[in-house]
Amino acid sequence: MRPSDLRLRGAVPCRMQLLAALILIVVWSTTALAINWSVQGLAYPAALFGRFSLAAMVALLLMLALYRRALPGGRAWRAYLTAGLGTSLSMLCTYWASRHVSSGMVAVLFGLIPLSTALFARLWLGERLARHELAGIMLGLGGLVAIFWERLSLAPDGLPALLVVLLAVALQSGAAVRLKPYGQGLPALAVNAGALLVCAVLTGALWLAHGAPALWQAPPRTVGAVLYLALVGSVLAFSLYYWLIRECRPGQVAVLSLLSPAAALWLGHVLNDETVSTRMMAGTALILAGLVLHQRHALRHWRG
Repeated sequence: MRPSDLRLRGAVPCRMQLLAALILIVVWSTTALAINWSVQGLAYPAALFGRFSLAAMVALLLMLALYRRALPGGRAWRAYLTAGLGTSLSMLCTYWASRHVSSGMVAVLFGLIPLSTALFARLWLGERLARHELAGIMLGLGGLVAIFWERLSLAPDGLPALLVVLLAVALQSGAAVRLKPYGQGLPALAVNAGALLVCAVLTGALWLAHGAPALWQAPPRTVGAVLYLALVGSVLAFSLYYWLIRECRPGQVAVLSLLSPAAALWLGHVLNDETVSTRMMAGTALILAGLVLHQRHALRHWRG
């Protein structure tokens, strides 16, 4: 059986793409809190390795159950390596830099992903960024700055960490663009399973380099967070993410990163009684306006 034989037949309705995007926003909005919980009482190399090793096993089992075979080989490994290296290295950079850079700064810098994705797409895929898309991205980035203005701080020695976060942004957006041609004809679950296997190997090496800290002595909430990140944040969310990259332009998928930080704050208000400020409401309005402007043609298509 060829890799292309594993792909589901028929065109996928645009409403399915919208549903996948909404699920991604919800999952990504809860990821920051889950990551925070996952490293409470557990060294971050152990948390990362636990997440990716469990996710890789589940994804491979799903491949066997749904497609009656393991991973497609041959050229498919270019997709696995591209996605796996991009994800694991970007996350390692983010975890390391978060010790010196505020969460607000990280959120705003990750808001640059649509711009960096557009740059890589222009260089590697020949895609041009329309004026309304650029305007939408700038509106969304302005909304992120408005929301996280009070959290835009650096530690005294935070400049190297700032550069590392920018490297994480470049790695994630570059990998998404590179994956576009490599992932064609492959099911998203296969790309995700292969990528998670690469992530498990790399984070396993990091775990061993840090003395293999124990995975089984963590508090229950920490274990629950690792399970959530593995099953929902990695198996489900990354499969949807790779599917959207295959079906849409990389820039259309990247723009979701503008909405997730704001959605995370609103979830904190609903679930944790956190205060909603005027600046937060104004920033959210800017992000939504930018998202609508960036996606105006797609929204017309979905509505039809």
